[in-house]
Amino acid sequence: MPAATRSNAEWLAALRAGGRVQEEAFAELRLLMLRAIKGFLARRTAPALATDEVLHIAEDCAQESVLLVQAKLDDFRGDSQFTTWAYVIAVRVALGELRRRRWRKTALDEALLGQALPNWPIDDPGPERSLAQRQAWALLSGLIETSLTPLQRKALIAHAFQGMPLDLVAEWLGTNRNSLYKLIHDARKRLKAALLLQGVPHRELISIFEAPPPERPYLEEGKSSLPRDVS
Repeated sequence: MPAATRSNAEWLAALRAGGRVQEEAFAELRLLMLRAIKGFLARRTAPALATDEVLHIAEDCAQESVLLVQAKLDDFRGDSQFTTWAYVIAVRVALGELRRRRWRKTALDEALLGQALPNWPIDDPGPERSLAQRQAWALLSGLIETSLTPLQRKALIAHAFQGMPLDLVAEWLGTNRNSLYKLIHDARKRLKAALLLQGVPHRELISIFEAPPPERPYLEEGKSSLPRDVS
């Protein structure tokens, strides 16, 4: 049956059928994934990557995407077209590969990996906001150093501040992706709790870098001047 005419139920049945029916269904799915990834990469990377490099990436990503779809078949709930669900997986795989390639081209000295926080890029719309941002970053970076375990700190800095893709962080730390997700989630929870002890809700800290400053300075003689009832 042509891929374009398969219903969701027919896709699932064919991909679970075994034998030649299953092989043909996966072959059709791989061609659909390959076409989608080629189009995505052409829009996303042109003219940064040569055509043969795009084809190589697309072939690898299509194969990985098919394996992921096969592993996740039981997760498909039918809320969308099966091919749309599969395309989302394919695009995520392609994005991950682009991030890995970008990371490898700009990788830090290994001695600094997970250790050195960057100097936060402070915009400068005026002296008050510039000061508020510097003080907010000083508070956050200090809490990262003092409130997290060494492993939480390494993982958070490498991923959130140094831009290392999650799968590479997991490989570097000798763990798996699910364990790394939990590690970073716990680190963020600790930071939020530490900020609250300083009287600073995390959303208010983030707003220092997104919105105009409050009328009063963010910190005054080392104490937060932010309202405590903001969640």
